[in-house]
Amino acid sequence: MSTLLSLTPVSKPLACTAFRAVPCRSSSWFSKILYPFTQKDRSIKDSYGASSQNGNQCFLPVRSGDELNELLMFNNRAPLILNFTVRGNDVCNKLTGALNRIVLLETDKKINIADVETDYLETRDSMLRFGVHQIPTLVAVRKTFPVDHYSVPSLKNKEIDWGHLKAWIEKNADSKW
Repeated sequence: MSTLLSLTPVSKPLACTAFRAVPCRSSSWFSKILYPFTQKDRSIKDSYGASSQNGNQCFLPVRSGDELNELLMFNNRAPLILNFTVRGNDVCNKLTGALNRIVLLETDKKINIADVETDYLETRDSMLRFGVHQIPTLVAVRKTFPVDHYSVPSLKNKEIDWGHLKAWIEKNADSKW
């Protein structure tokens, strides 16, 4: 097997463990977890728990319908917010940044998040499936079914209404872990 840390594209996703890369099966939910990173005083198995101190997880961006289905099956128990976004768009980046900060740092309720990158053609069916008509849009999902939507008309000259967004997130979250 050739070295894992090369500049050429790798056919299998990689999961970071300490200072080395380990190949994962592409169908493994481990390959979808973005946080947490392994820490010195925790084992690799322990590092695949919650992403933050409040117990919430942030998953790697979804780029196909198959990845979304795997994520929904894995995240069956906890509420999930799907962030339908476009990479590099200022409006989307504002909403994504606010969402990540609120879910991972500010709320003490149970909810996970995942970005669905809509600039990939493979995610267009997912937009129809979850009733997304504009980008960016947040969709709250429980047990694979959409239960609520949050979208902002235009943020080009405005900032995110943090209070309103946090209230929407907490309304769709479960009680503490």
